[in-house]
Amino acid sequence: MRPGPAQEAIKARAMRVLKQKRMYEGQRDMLYNQTFNLDQVAFASEGIKDAQQTMTALKSANKELKGMMKTVKIQDIDNLQDEMMDLMDVSHEIQETLGRSYNVPDDIDEDELMGELDALEADMGMEDEAGVPSYLQPDKEPDLDAELNLPTAPSGHASAQHDRPQAEDELGLPSVPQASIRG
Repeated sequence: MRPGPAQEAIKARAMRVLKQKRMYEGQRDMLYNQTFNLDQVAFASEGIKDAQQTMTALKSANKELKGMMKTVKIQDIDNLQDEMMDLMDVSHEIQETLGRSYNVPDDIDEDELMGELDALEADMGMEDEAGVPSYLQPDKEPDLDAELNLPTAPSGHASAQHDRPQAEDELGLPSVPQASIRG
């Protein structure tokens, strides 16, 4: 654009628009600051209300706890704990007494026990190639079952009578026949 009155008019108009823009920006910043201040006051007010509610709840809880503490005495708790410990000691003594073995002599020979343990360890070393210990291997003596005329052991196959599934109770055990219950 050429210098002259037209350019001066455009410059004057641009200056007014810039001044107006700065004025609007200043007003906007002032409104933002006012809004921020109002938000801060509202936040502080809510904080004070929350603190008041907290204090009211603490006072109420304190009063309730004081009332409860009047009924609870530390001496009663100590006495109860002592009584429980005495009962546990008596229970332990009863369990020890009931668990006492009558067949074990008091004078057990440690050397004899060690000899028995060594014999068991040696027996464990005499396993056959399948890993079966000697005490589980079949006897090499004559068949005693044949001499006693004992029946043979069941083979694991159920007879026709047991082919149908048997009813079970809630624990998975065979249920008792109804005829047995009525008797």
